[in-house]
Formats: sequence, structure tokens, C-alpha cells
Amino acid sequence: MPATTHANLESLTDLVYGALFGETDWQDFLDTLNTRMPDAKTTLFYHDSVAGAGAFSLCSGLDGSSLDDYNRYYCTVNPWMPKAAVRPVGLGVIADQMLPHAELVKTEFYNEYLRSIGCRSSVGVTILRENSRSFNLSTLTSSTDTGFNRLNADLLTQLAPHLQRAFDFMRREKASNETGRSLFDAIGVGLVYIGEGCQIRSMNLAAEQMFAEDAGISVTPTGHLVCSDRDFLERLTSASRYRAPAAAEPFIARFRSSCASFKCTLVRLTSDLMTEFLQGPTAALIIERMPVACPELNDRLSAKEQLTAAELRIASSIAAGLSPREAARLHGISYETARTHLKNIYSKLGVNSQVALVRRLMP
Repeated sequence: MPATTHANLESLTDLVYGALFGETDWQDFLDTLNTRMPDAKTTLFYHDSVAGAGAFSLCSGLDGSSLDDYNRYYCTVNPWMPKAAVRPVGLGVIADQMLPHAELVKTEFYNEYLRSIGCRSSVGVTILRENSRSFNLSTLTSSTDTGFNRLNADLLTQLAPHLQRAFDFMRREKASNETGRSLFDAIGVGLVYIGEGCQIRSMNLAAEQMFAEDAGISVTPTGHLVCSDRDFLERLTSASRYRAPAAAEPFIARFRSSCASFKCTLVRLTSDLMTEFLQGPTAALIIERMPVACPELNDRLSAKEQLTAAELRIASSIAAGLSPREAARLHGISYETARTHLKNIYSKLGVNSQVALVRRLMP
């Protein structure tokens, strides 16, 4: 190995582990690697060979416009990716090994994208591959010198084991983070992290207890989240896909049984594509226990005072400290309907205020 290449390998390897342990960052690693080749644009990027789509995650040398152009369109017509999808993981290659240059220059990708950013070829390596998805390191360059490009591809081959080790470590560390779940347990709120295909990645103790109460949302023996609300399930499925469309607002659904009611807030967690590849797509489900109408309330009332199911829901909500307006939102009814129920409750129980109602319902 030439001395300069060996020195580069050592310094780049140090940067990999420095980025892993927070002494530097991945941008420093890419910026340093980017100095190896002329007119270089070095990227860590994701590609899905089945979907025919992908995106640059972290880049050095590319401006924002060129990055957006690739992520929006040119990732779908990248002619190198069919061969890249089956090349051995960890083996650095030059562009000609994926598509002869004479064929490359006929493509839209070359003429409309590569030439616009001053590049004509590339070297790259697949770091990780799972199912149809791969995570890659690549340098686009103006060099078409096969020998020079080959030296740089060999350098990527030698870097690959260190990158694989670093990313495997990052993935394990992310999966074992208990802090968020513990905090939610402390306040009695369920927290569930959901990955691709509605597969539960982790949940806290509060969520486990809530799922056991049969309120229309539960976990299958294979660890998938299922629920009775079709709209919520569709949102959940969408939120747990790779490259899911970003939702403007969290989605909220409510689930009830005779004595359990939960407000479920679904949030798609946003992250850079490198993190998403390592950890997988992640949706967070926050589950809050809400007051529910328990039939036992009627056990304390005479036959003349018995409340309907709708009135029980409003009475229970008021007894739990909610305002009539909040109770209306909770139970998916209008404020006027909630007020009508409340008036009927007052009439049946012979009270004329929320304070008197709470006292009347206390055991």
C-alpha cells in the first residue's frame, strides 16, 4: 500500500471512531475523505432497490439545490444502483464496475445531473444491506482515471469494516435507550416506539398495562400493534414506513371499553436518513388514560336517578376534573351536546353545579 494511502487510512479510521464517540462528527469524516479526489462530492446515502428510490443523507461538496435534485428525482434514475444492489457488502468499487462509462454517458443521470455538478464518475462501497435497502458511502468525482479511482475504491474497502462496526454500535445503542420510557412511566403515560410494518420496537410498563385493558388497541403475539380504528391504523401504517410523508400535525385517536378510555397521539419521529437506516423508521405512540364512564356509578343511584351511557361519560369526565368543553372534545361530541347531557344529569341528580355533582358521585 502506498505510504500516502496508508496515512489516509489511519487518519480516516481515527475520524470514524471519533465520530462514533462524539470527539468529532460524521461531517468531519466526509469532508476529509472528500479531499482525496478532484471535484469530489462525498455522500453517505440510502437506496431501496425494490422501490427504486433513495436519498443522500449526509454530504460533503454538494450544495442544497443539487442535494434536493437528487433526493427528489435523480435517485430514481441512478443507473449505478441496480449493480450496486447486488455487489458484495464492504467491497469498494469504481463506477465502471457498475456500468461501463460508454453506457453511462448515454443516460439522463449523467447528462443532466452528474455533468451539472462537475462530475463524470464515482467510487463507492456498500456498508450495510438489509432486505432491499442498502446504506452506502460514495464519492462522485470528475476523475475518469481508472487506476487512480481504483486506489480510492481500495481505500473504501479497508475503511468498510470500521464503518460497519461503528454503525452496528450506533444501532445497538439507540435500541437500548431506556430514558424516555422511564420518564413516561413516572407520570403514568404509555410510550410505544413502532417500526416498519407496525412492529413494536419497545414500550414502557404503563403502555403494557394499558394494552391489557381491551379498549380497542392491543398487541398481537408477534409484536404488531393492531386496533379497531381503521383510520388510525392507516395513519400508523403510513407513519411506520421508510420515507413516510411528513404529517403536519400529530394524529389523535381515542379508544374505549366499558371501564377504560385512552387518548392515543401518533407522531412520526423525524431523523436524518442515516439514522433512519440504522434504527429504522420510527413512530411514537403516546397513550394517556382518560376518564371513562363506569357503570358502577349507577350502583350508587336510585332507579329514578339512573344515567344513560352518554350521561355517564360526561359525569365521569366532570368528576375527573374536566370542563364541559374538554369533555366534549374527549368524547367526540359538540359542546352543545355535552351541555345538554350535563343539564339532564343535574336534573336527575338534583344538583345545580359541577362541585355539587362531584360530591354527589363520590363514594
